[in-house]
Amino acid sequence: MKREFILLLSIALSIAITLSGVMASEADRVGEIAQGKEALRALLPTEEEIAGWESSSPPRFFEPGNLWEYINGQAEFYLQYGFQLVVTSDYASREDSNSLIVDIYLMESPRHAFGIYAAERTPDDNFIDVGVQGYVAGNILNFWKGPYYVKLTSFQSSPTGEEVLIKLSRVIADKIPGNYSEPELFACFPDKNKVKMSERYIPKNFLGHGFLKNGYLVDYHHEGIRYQVFLVENSSPEEAEEAFSKYLNFLKTEGEIISHEKKSDYQKMRTKNRKKVVIFQYGSILGGVLNFGDSADEDKIIEKILTKLRGRNRSQSGGDNDKKGFNQQSFPLIVHLPHRAPVPAVSLYAAGGKR
Repeated sequence: MKREFILLLSIALSIAITLSGVMASEADRVGEIAQGKEALRALLPTEEEIAGWESSSPPRFFEPGNLWEYINGQAEFYLQYGFQLVVTSDYASREDSNSLIVDIYLMESPRHAFGIYAAERTPDDNFIDVGVQGYVAGNILNFWKGPYYVKLTSFQSSPTGEEVLIKLSRVIADKIPGNYSEPELFACFPDKNKVKMSERYIPKNFLGHGFLKNGYLVDYHHEGIRYQVFLVENSSPEEAEEAFSKYLNFLKTEGEIISHEKKSDYQKMRTKNRKKVVIFQYGSILGGVLNFGDSADEDKIIEKILTKLRGRNRSQSGGDNDKKGFNQQSFPLIVHLPHRAPVPAVSLYAAGGKR
C-alpha cells in the first residue's frame, strides 16, 4: 500500500512539474508575442508624422497560426521564410478619398527579411533608396531593413500617390535602428555576366532538396545562355560533405554521368550529359554552377568563387553566419490585401536545364 502511495505521489508530482513547465512556456510565448506587437506598433507612422493623413482603423495583428486569414494562399510561402508576426493598418487622406495600407512583417532574421523581399522583386522594378533597398511599382512600395519586410499599398495609382508612399516608407525606415546590407556571402559570387537584382536567399528545400538549406542563388546571362551560380551555407564542413554526398547520389540515381575529383582543400563533381551541373564542397560551403555547359569556363567561375571564399575565411574567425554583415540589435523573438505574387527562384536544373 505504501509503495502504491509513493508511486501515485511520484506520478502526481511529475504531472504537476510538466504542467508548470507548459504553463511557463505558454506564458513566455504570450509575453514574446506581446513584445513583438508593441515593437511593430511603434514602427507605424503617427498622424503627426504624416500630415494630412489619419489612421482609419485600429492596427490588426496576425501570427503564424492565423496568417492565412490575411494572405491566404501566400501564408505558407511566408512561413518558409521565418514569418513571426505582422501588423497591418489602414490610413485615409483628410484631403481627398485616397487611402492606403501599411503591412510590417517581422521575420526570423535580417537574412530572412531580405529573402522574402528578394522573392517578390524583379530586375525590372523601379528601385529606390529606402531601408536597405526598396522598389515602387504603380500603387505599391516594398522595402526591407533589419528583420522587417514592409509593404505599402495605395488605392491611388498616380505620381502623387507614389510620393506619399515614398514619404511614408522613409518615416518607417527611419524608426528601424541599425545599418544593414545584403547577406555578405553574395560578395563571393562572380560579378561578370550577373543579372542585376537576381540575388535570392532560399532558407529551405533549396533546389528542391530537403537536405539543402540556407541557399544563395544568382542568375547569369552570357551569349544567349542563362545559367545560375549557387552557394549553400552549412553549419560545419561535415554537414557540407554529407550534403555533397547526397547530391552526388541523387544525380547518380538520375542516370547522370559523373566525374568526381578531390583537390587539396575542396572536392568537385560534374555531370556530362543532359543536366549540366558542376558542384563543389569547400569547408562548410557547398556551391556550383547550373546549366553553363562549358567545362573550362565553369572551372574558372568556381576558382574565382573559391578565391573569394578563402579570403573570407582568412578575414573572419567563424561564428553565426546569419549575423555577419549585420548590425546587431535586440529584436523581439517569438516562437494583405492585394499582393504581388512572389517571383519563384526557379532552378534551371530543376526546370530541365534548357538553354
